[in-house]
Amino acid sequence: MPMRYLIFPGQGSQKPGFLSSWIANKKFKATIEEHSEITGLDLLHLGTEATAEEIAQTVVTQPLIVSASIASVRTVFEDSQLAKFDGIAGHSVGEFAAAAIAGVITDREALELVSLRAKAMQEAAAQTETGMAAAIGADVSQLEQKLGDLVIANYNGANQYVVAGLKADLQLLSDNPPAGFRIIPLSVSGAFHTAFMEQAKASLKKDFEQVQAKDPNVTLLSNKDGQPVSSGAEFLETLLTQVSSPVRWDKCMQTINGSSLVVEAAPSGVLSNLLKKTIENTDIYSLKSPDDSIDLGTND
Repeated sequence: MPMRYLIFPGQGSQKPGFLSSWIANKKFKATIEEHSEITGLDLLHLGTEATAEEIAQTVVTQPLIVSASIASVRTVFEDSQLAKFDGIAGHSVGEFAAAAIAGVITDREALELVSLRAKAMQEAAAQTETGMAAAIGADVSQLEQKLGDLVIANYNGANQYVVAGLKADLQLLSDNPPAGFRIIPLSVSGAFHTAFMEQAKASLKKDFEQVQAKDPNVTLLSNKDGQPVSSGAEFLETLLTQVSSPVRWDKCMQTINGSSLVVEAAPSGVLSNLLKKTIENTDIYSLKSPDDSIDLGTND
């Protein structure tokens, strides 16, 4: 039977003013204000008036995206409507919003953990001159031959990869790209999802161990391998390990392929575009405002 998936975007999906179309809604605004108290950030300002540079800071970006994703879904869908989704998946930091909506952790816990994650990752990034770059091309073997000490940190599908490592090595790759590839530097502070983040993972371990996870109330995919995880404790563990492990969004899309409907939470667009390039015969919808209305059909 065709499935309906709800998906949550990751870092890089934010744009200046992306919450402007949402804040007129009282429920959404109140939710963001509550999230601001939890995170200690003025999320309303950051989502409406802040510059691209301000919202590109890791300690800001990650809580902002998770907050926007949770708030957009809580605003557009009632609980009875959320129950009509058959599956949930998040990309990288989007897995925290996915875990909250799937009932593995509370919204507050998702925001608290992602705030700690962002700080730990930024601190780890400050230790070494590392970075990331998008690598766009069809033949991944050509890319792998040129990596040297770099690693593929994100397998995004649709011939899109993210490589990470020392900035000097990234520059060498950019200067001498693999055949058929474009290398595009990314505005991030470090080599996320690589061994350079082991320090961050270690510092977060105790914080994650204090959270009592519940088993998901819906099929919940993991970035580890794109497969469902039925244990809440296991999913919480993958949230910790993905800090220094590759993101396999390509595997998630393989599992999602064949669905009848996919809805992307705010700030939407990036994942929807990847899906449109990868899967066919699926209605793909991006949440853009609190007035969005989506026909979820009935559960047979």
